[in-house]
Amino acid sequence: MKNRSQKFWPVFIIAPALFFLSFSFYSAIITSHFWMQAIFLLIVWYVFYFLKNIYYFYSFGAPEREEKLRRLMLSGSFLSAFAVSSVLFGLPIFLSWSFLLLLLMFIVICAALFGQFLIFSGRTDREQIIFLAVNTLVLSEFAGVLFLLPLNFNILGLLTAVVFYFLLLINNWRLENRLTYHNLKWPAAASIIISILLLLTARWL
Repeated sequence: MKNRSQKFWPVFIIAPALFFLSFSFYSAIITSHFWMQAIFLLIVWYVFYFLKNIYYFYSFGAPEREEKLRRLMLSGSFLSAFAVSSVLFGLPIFLSWSFLLLLLMFIVICAALFGQFLIFSGRTDREQIIFLAVNTLVLSEFAGVLFLLPLNFNILGLLTAVVFYFLLLINNWRLENRLTYHNLKWPAAASIIISILLLLTARWL
């Protein structure tokens, strides 16, 4: 790997590992056997496809695989954010853990989800680390506010994942010098509309 790419190879471990762990824990708090089996199949498919693209990327030097890996990291991180946050909101139903402890765990996982993209881009200077801390803090505070709402943990997890994806888009565009109003307006509008629809259509506990 070192001879074929300048990428810091351990970064490729983060996305599939978080995907596997987050959905494994998520499967433990749901009761539907159908969704349990569907989650296991999803995990197998994602990890296999991720490893397949890594193999082609390093073995044959296929440059297009780097973009596919980046997209897999993006989609996998969105789903992992949903699973992790759903577990965060759902665990107090089964365990008497303090929400503060769960929130600290969530902060660490958020830092890994955001941080993998900085490592992947090869830009880990002081400015990027500051933005990593800001993104992690904003998402964690948003999760803390959502915890107060009497909604199903799946809805709360989906709302958190939407905010995570929006923050991730902002950060990626900033790294690529494409953070403009034209690029930002449609994702922002879509995120707001999706959040409003979820809040209006969800059954409040």
